[in-house]
Amino acid sequence: MTELTLPEWFFFAVVIFVSYAIRGSTGFGGVTVPLLALIMSVKTVAPMVTFLGIISSALILAKDYRHVVWPAMWRVLPWVAAGVVTGVYFFAELDPRTLGKALGVFAIGYGVHSWWRTIKPAPERRLPMKSVTAVAGTIGGFVGSLFGASAGMFFAMYLDVLKLAKVPFRATVAAILFALGIMRGTGYIWAGAFDRESLIICAASLPVMAVGVWAGNHVHANLDQLRFKRLVAAILILSGVPLLLR
Repeated sequence: MTELTLPEWFFFAVVIFVSYAIRGSTGFGGVTVPLLALIMSVKTVAPMVTFLGIISSALILAKDYRHVVWPAMWRVLPWVAAGVVTGVYFFAELDPRTLGKALGVFAIGYGVHSWWRTIKPAPERRLPMKSVTAVAGTIGGFVGSLFGASAGMFFAMYLDVLKLAKVPFRATVAAILFALGIMRGTGYIWAGAFDRESLIICAASLPVMAVGVWAGNHVHANLDQLRFKRLVAAILILSGVPLLLR
């Protein structure tokens, strides 16, 4: 972290602010790790984002905890825990270069999928809730622990099937991500991922993250969902390419 140049520090601050403004608006967001992985190791970024995710979810829940749909959260958590155990194992075993390339593939793939769905929405289907819960929880826990982020989209898909309104949606996905953060944070501690550098960037990120969440709360009511989805998709695609070339 101390080796970052001044432009990289500026890029770091902008990414943290924008990412947590998005999270404050929607309850989730997946652009932090792909973008910060352009200037630092995924193994440094992932623990930091986990820490910030716990704090930012807590800030959202401090205001909206009454709107959490608790049954939806309790149903998915056992599957999340199973995914976390698997994800933390691979996080500890894989080298940072391999993690970065895997994240690049994931970011581009999901970005293309997200953009296409804004043009051609998925047809309405009645999916079995038990299967949706198991798949979303396990993959969300796995991806969230392996890359340190990008899990919110899976929980968003799960809650979208439940047809939740905007406020309960944001509150419930924040509650699930808070629980995921505690689980994977415990796993990262077990894996020795919270080293001195990770702790330093956690401290450096907190003020910018808090301002981002505050800004996101103020735009929540007027969020244009279509433009938001396309912006996030474009950022994921563009950020995934350099990760593959590193």
